[in-house]
Amino acid sequence: MFRNKRTMFGVILLLLTVLVIVTACTKDDSQKSKDESKEEARAPGLSLANEEWSETFQNSCLTCHAVGENGKVERISDIRKTPEGWQDTITRMQTMWGVQITDEEKAAIVQELSDKNGLAPGETEKVLYWLTESGSTIEPVTEEYNKIESSCIACHAGGRSLAQYRTEDEWMKLKDFHIGMSPAMIYQMRTVKWEEEADQILAYMASIHPYGTDEWEQWKDEKTDHEIAGTWRIVGRQPGSGLYSGHSEISKKEDMYYEKRTLFMPDEQEKTSEGNVRKYAGYSLRSSLSDGDVKIRGVFNVKEDGEKIEGRWNEVNDKGKFADETYYKADKTALLASWPSSIKTGTTETIHVIGAKLPDQLTTDSFVASDGLVVDKVEKQDGDDVWVTVTAKETGEMMLDLKDGGQPVKIIAFDKVDSIKVLPERGLARLNYTGYQQSVQFEAIGYTTDHKEIGPLFVKWELQEQNEKNDDLKYVGQIDADSGLFTPGQGGPNPERTWSSNNTGYVTVQASYQDPTTKEKMTGEGTLFITLPDYVYIK
Repeated sequence: MFRNKRTMFGVILLLLTVLVIVTACTKDDSQKSKDESKEEARAPGLSLANEEWSETFQNSCLTCHAVGENGKVERISDIRKTPEGWQDTITRMQTMWGVQITDEEKAAIVQELSDKNGLAPGETEKVLYWLTESGSTIEPVTEEYNKIESSCIACHAGGRSLAQYRTEDEWMKLKDFHIGMSPAMIYQMRTVKWEEEADQILAYMASIHPYGTDEWEQWKDEKTDHEIAGTWRIVGRQPGSGLYSGHSEISKKEDMYYEKRTLFMPDEQEKTSEGNVRKYAGYSLRSSLSDGDVKIRGVFNVKEDGEKIEGRWNEVNDKGKFADETYYKADKTALLASWPSSIKTGTTETIHVIGAKLPDQLTTDSFVASDGLVVDKVEKQDGDDVWVTVTAKETGEMMLDLKDGGQPVKIIAFDKVDSIKVLPERGLARLNYTGYQQSVQFEAIGYTTDHKEIGPLFVKWELQEQNEKNDDLKYVGQIDADSGLFTPGQGGPNPERTWSSNNTGYVTVQASYQDPTTKEKMTGEGTLFITLPDYVYIK
């Protein structure tokens, strides 16, 4: 027993002081041990992965991910993703686990992972529609889509699941990953017994998207690093506007490429833009271009022979504005495309023919056409763009080519338009928030009586209420009567609407067509849903 409280207090204080010192020393030793281990993991020459992985990757990733035999990195080496997939993964490492890396280091790691653990060309082609993020795309309904619809597509696009390949063990871990990241999903998905169904779906995904597919193994063996530097001829098609042409110069720039290009649009306006292009896995391109006002993002694949690049771009601030483009190596004479690509039988029309390395001063004698298609006159020529007047005397699929040979273009001669189809059938627009929105570009496709596609038609566009009791037309936005471009309204609460609701709505889109000869009229319809943005960007 202590003789007095002061003595007892002194002993307790002494013991606490000793305890703090011991704890601090232990903590220092422990921290020192951790730091030494961390430095050892980072030190060049000490990791099994050093010969396979860059120093940037090791410094950023190997402090958490263990290295096994043959330099395989735990979790990472058993997964294959697109560049966008790896970008999302690294962003999650930053936000959830505090990984400290610069934008340049992040880009380098995405490049490295996409080169080593990316997708084969055919695997990327299957999900190219998803990678472009262009507005109102309706996913193709395949067997894989039907299988994962209730478990995966209720929350995100099917392309997100189908754009990755994993070992069976890695697929099965996704169940716990989803629950850990979003525990509320168990209740949100209660109508399908998601916990039970997830095991079956993940086993199915492991069977159809294993880490080592035949396509990937073949691609690794024959991997071609396509050289894209050089001069290219561009043929693009923007819904609502039509076909356009252009020239592109791509040059090497440090660890990426730089593109300068000029486009000649259907309205005869000239657009120039330039910016960076990254190449992943030797064939998959991501471009970021700007004309000074508008920024666009492109997703393209170099084709197997390296002579052609195909893909799509969309505006960064408006994903609903996009175009499909094909780049051709400008090293041989050829006709590449024509616009319009169809003509009514018995009529004469001037068509724009886009070519590469065309001879100067082309004349009617320079062309050869199918029987039933007559080349009347060469209206004008501007380098590799030429405008030719032709007459369709018969109905059917016609070919137009140069007499000296090359590559013909197809022109459809049709008797009459039997029906029209509005695309997209279901449009999705997003309201304008802080300068970001999602428009919808509609177009009307004509069909003949035997269901052959004629191509886009010139129509008049208008919006109609889905329900006469609604007032959506006043607030959701406007459609251009000639081009079919729908521009959404402003976001945020609107005091003019009931309960100050947003300018969302659901309307019908109608296209009206009149035959220029018979004056016969017909219409086609689609639907348009105007909703809130995916994200609100804060500038």
